[in-house]
Amino acid sequence: MKKIKLLVLTFLVMSFVTGAKILPLEDFIKPAEFLTIKISPDGTKMIGIIRENDRDKVAVVDLKTMKPLSAKEFGENRIIRGVTWANNDLVLMTVAKSVGYLDRKGKWDGIYAMRFDGKNSAALFTTGNSAGVSIIEGMPENKRKILIRMRKSFRVPSHIYEYDLKSKRTKIKAEPADKYAGSAALDLDDNPVVSVGYDIDTESTYLWYKPGKAKSWKKLDLAQGQKEVSTSFGGNSHNPDEVYILSNHDAPTVGLFKLNLKSGNLKKIYRNDSVDILGAIHNPRGEAIGFILYPDYPELIWVNKKDPMVPIYKGLKQAFPGQAIRIFNYTLDRKKMVFSVFSDKNPAEFYLLDLKSNKIKPLVKERKWINPNDMAEMKPITVKARDGMVLHGYLTLPKDKEAKDLPMVVNPHGGPHGPRDMWRFNYEAQLMANRGYAVLQINFRGSGGYGRDFQMAGYRKWGSTMQDDLTDAAMWVVNQGIADKSRLCIYGGSYGGYSALQSIIHEPDLYKCSIGYVGVYDLKKMKVCGDTVARGGHQGKKYLSKVNGDDKAELEAFSPAYNTNKIKAKVFLAHGEDDVRVPMCQLNSLVKGLKNSGVDYEVMTRDEGHGYHDPKNRKDFYSRLLSFLDENIGH
Repeated sequence: MKKIKLLVLTFLVMSFVTGAKILPLEDFIKPAEFLTIKISPDGTKMIGIIRENDRDKVAVVDLKTMKPLSAKEFGENRIIRGVTWANNDLVLMTVAKSVGYLDRKGKWDGIYAMRFDGKNSAALFTTGNSAGVSIIEGMPENKRKILIRMRKSFRVPSHIYEYDLKSKRTKIKAEPADKYAGSAALDLDDNPVVSVGYDIDTESTYLWYKPGKAKSWKKLDLAQGQKEVSTSFGGNSHNPDEVYILSNHDAPTVGLFKLNLKSGNLKKIYRNDSVDILGAIHNPRGEAIGFILYPDYPELIWVNKKDPMVPIYKGLKQAFPGQAIRIFNYTLDRKKMVFSVFSDKNPAEFYLLDLKSNKIKPLVKERKWINPNDMAEMKPITVKARDGMVLHGYLTLPKDKEAKDLPMVVNPHGGPHGPRDMWRFNYEAQLMANRGYAVLQINFRGSGGYGRDFQMAGYRKWGSTMQDDLTDAAMWVVNQGIADKSRLCIYGGSYGGYSALQSIIHEPDLYKCSIGYVGVYDLKKMKVCGDTVARGGHQGKKYLSKVNGDDKAELEAFSPAYNTNKIKAKVFLAHGEDDVRVPMCQLNSLVKGLKNSGVDYEVMTRDEGHGYHDPKNRKDFYSRLLSFLDENIGH
């Protein structure tokens, strides 16, 4: 692995930081140019998803000459969810219609195929209003058939289909174990081995399992009546009689277990008491060899240390210090692979590793205009809330500026239940830090990733304890002498937009300004206006009742739209006129309250969805955001 390190270092351009400098706004808000890169089975070509404003396109490049062979796009607001090689000549693409920059769910379109040279492009099949479709990745040794996972609506589970590329016929490959189960997971021979079920009453999951070629399923209910227990398939082991299971049935956080498919015995392998295990790392055969978790920085837990890929991962980690590693795919002979490195300062860089020659070749950068040496460090912090709850988050400080009495922006994430802030490149935090602001991102209770109890602690606490967590974290930074208490602003999108407005009501004397971006402001209207109910139906209503309750007085008390008379801070709002996730009814309700209370505010609306795609709209929004911050807490 020492050779890998030396080879990599020859590609790293060293530069010296001469001091902080103001970078163009466009450098931060321009979308990533390359989203993924994958090598062809024979190692002669690569495909990449390239983003250009409101649309994506797939490009095919000759790896020897690095010249483009073809490109394909699908029109305005069409995004490409995934791309893979069916064989050396055929590229497969999963396409969806985007409904907003912050809403990655979109509307599914279908799966398309294209020859590497751009000829014979065609839809394999379109899914209409399907709730989801994806290609099951694997080594494309079968040049004729592919496996597809599809959920035809939100009210039915996913099925796995086998699609014959020559005859264009589709047949069911694997069905869920029962009507409440999710799509089956497959073993290394493409036989169904695990299917995840869902208990409507407890909102917990359970497993159906069987040895790959067995006909009948066996049920494994680890929840035993507990609320919101998560149990899922973790990956295939090198032992065909065992699979990995992720579950929090016996502790608050999601741990790693090994399930024997013949005996049904479950053995705990690893658990972190603070954070959940997120997913697996696979070798070229598709076996899980390690698992990822995010305490502060990303960490890897190896479960098969003898696998040849483990020293390769470790060698790459040594060769790229301070970077996280992600491997995308391999050639059919397993001699070449595409991987990326990324960090808080580095959006991502893609490389080709040739194991035969032990050489590394740089391919492309996600954002080639970003110089990591110009970016600010994202530092993990731990804060104890007023009731003793331990909170984790990140603080991004201006580069080459004394960390003392800085103006600070509190930036709550969206969701709120499920998502969390992680250590990685964040263009908004980097933009604000570049302009001299400290940026605080705290994972308040209710956030995902820190265990079931931590997430459930936020239910029905949107307008109270979850805002207290933001206050306590902000005051911790102030008490460290890093931030100036008289110069605090709060900004967020979606739920973060809600929090930005609710916080200035909950703590009217703490913040000088508030910026709400495509936010929720009226909890009563969420039950009748928005796609949580429109798409989720009964389950959507049940979810809102669980996290916000049904008491009208409580909903009003926790809704910024009904409490505008408490606002003292300056307010800037931005919304999309075609937002289906958080429709204009939310903005209109808040604006009505602001007008009635005589609050000083301004509004920006654009013909967009849940977040602005259009470059001009994005520039207008972030230009105004920066000037608004300067006017209220700037220098």
